[in-house]
Amino acid sequence: MIFSSLPYVFFLFAVVVLYWRLPVRFRIPLLLLASYVFYMSWSPPYGLIYAPVIFLDTLYFYWLSLAMVRWPQWKKKILVFGITSELLLLVYFKYSNFLMTTLDSAFLALNLPAPQVRFDIFLPLAISFTNFILISYLVDVYRGEEVPDRSFTRFATYVAFFPHLIAGPIVRAKELLRQFDFAPPFLHENLVKGMHRFAAGLFIKLFVADIMGFYVDPVYGNPEVQAFNTSWVASYAFSIQLFCDFFGYTMMAQGSALMMGYTLPDNFNAPYFSKNMSEFWKRWHISLSRWLKDYLYIPLGGSRCSKLKTYRNLFITMALGGLWHGANWTFMIWGVMQGLMLCLYKTGRYLNINRFIPTAVAIFLTFHGVVLARVFFRAQSLEEALHLLSTMVNPWVWHTLEAPHISREANTLFLSTSTTLVMIVLFMAIHWVIHTYKGRFQVPVLREATVAVGYASLFYFLVTLGGTESQQFIYFQF
Repeated sequence: MIFSSLPYVFFLFAVVVLYWRLPVRFRIPLLLLASYVFYMSWSPPYGLIYAPVIFLDTLYFYWLSLAMVRWPQWKKKILVFGITSELLLLVYFKYSNFLMTTLDSAFLALNLPAPQVRFDIFLPLAISFTNFILISYLVDVYRGEEVPDRSFTRFATYVAFFPHLIAGPIVRAKELLRQFDFAPPFLHENLVKGMHRFAAGLFIKLFVADIMGFYVDPVYGNPEVQAFNTSWVASYAFSIQLFCDFFGYTMMAQGSALMMGYTLPDNFNAPYFSKNMSEFWKRWHISLSRWLKDYLYIPLGGSRCSKLKTYRNLFITMALGGLWHGANWTFMIWGVMQGLMLCLYKTGRYLNINRFIPTAVAIFLTFHGVVLARVFFRAQSLEEALHLLSTMVNPWVWHTLEAPHISREANTLFLSTSTTLVMIVLFMAIHWVIHTYKGRFQVPVLREATVAVGYASLFYFLVTLGGTESQQFIYFQF
C-alpha cells in the first residue's frame, strides 16, 4: 500500500474521516492502530511478522527513557546500552550478509578457505528510519532537551505515525510528539491544503519520477551496452528521478498529516541550485543531514578542532551516512565521495578562493559532482558503476536508444535519449522558475489554476493509464 496507490487513498480517507468524527481521547489510539495496519499491509506475511519487532523496539526505548529519569546516576550507561543494542539490531537485519561477504573476500585475498555463510533475513520495512528516531529521542532525553513522555500510546504513535513511518522525514520529538500533547482543532484550510499538497506530490511522483525511471532503468540495467550520451542522460535523469520521487513522497506525507492537523518538517529546498556541497546537504534530505550533524558529526568534534580532524569527521560522517543507505560498497563509496567534496569545499574556504568562482559555475560544478557520485548510488555493483563512468569520460562513442515504444510484455515504457534530455531541461527550467518566483504563486488565481491543471492531469492519467502501476518509492529500500 504505497502512497501513490488507490488502496492508500481509500485508507487515508477512512482514517481522516474517523479521526475527526471520534472523540478527542480516541484519536491518538486510532492513529496508532492505523499506523500498524498500514505497516502490516506491506509484503505479507512479513509485515505481520515484523510489526511486533517495531512495537517491542518502541516499548524498549520507552522504558529506557523512563529509566534515565528514575535512575539518573545510570543514565550514561543506559544511553550507551540503548544505542549499542539498537545498532546491533540494525546490523543483524541489514548488514549480516554484507559483513559475511566482506569476510569471504578477506579470506580469499589471504588464500584461506572462506566460510561462505549466508543468512535468510528479510529486512523489516522502515527499520532504518525508526532506528534514527529512537536513537535521537534517547540522546535528547540524556541531554535534557526532551522530557520522557509518560504516555506510551503517544510515544508509539510518534514512532509509527504512518505518513512518515516508511521513509521519513526523520522527525524529532519536539517536532511531532509534542503535537500529540494537544488535540489540533479542525481547520477547513488545513484539510484543503493537505489535499492539495498530497495531489501535488502524487503528480510529481507519477509524471516526473516514474517517467524518468522508464529511461534510467534500461540504461543502468544494461551498462555494458551504453555510451557517452546515454550514460550522461541516464545519470541526469536519475538525479531528477530521485529528487522527484523523494520530494513527491515528502509532499504526500506532509499532506496526509496536515489533513489530520499535524505538520511534518520540510525535507528539501531546491538542492540542485546549491553553490557548494555544504549548501547542498543543507537543502537535500534535510532531516537526515541534520541528524548526521547533530548526532554524529558534532559528537565526533565537528569543525571545533584542527583542519585535519575536521576532514576526518566529515569523512566518517558521510561514509557512515552512505553505508546507512544500503549494505553495499557502492553506497560506501558514494558516501566517501560526499565527504571528499565537502573537504574540497572546506579547503577552498580555508584558502579564501571560493569567492572567485562565479555563482553559475559553482552551481554547475556542484550539480555535476552530485550526478557523478550518484552513479555509485544507482549502480548495482562497483563493476557496473566503473563501466558507466568509463563511458562518461569517452565522448567519442555515442549510442541512441530506439524511439519511444511500449513493451506490452514488460508493461514498461521506454523513452528515447532526445526525449528524456528535453524533459530534463524542461524540468530544471520549470524548477528554477518556481524556486525563483515562488512568491508569485501565492496569488489565489495562479494557485487554484495550477491545482486545477494538476487534478485534470491526474484524472487523465488514471483513466488512460490505469493499468500501469506506480513504481515503488526509491527510499523505501533504505
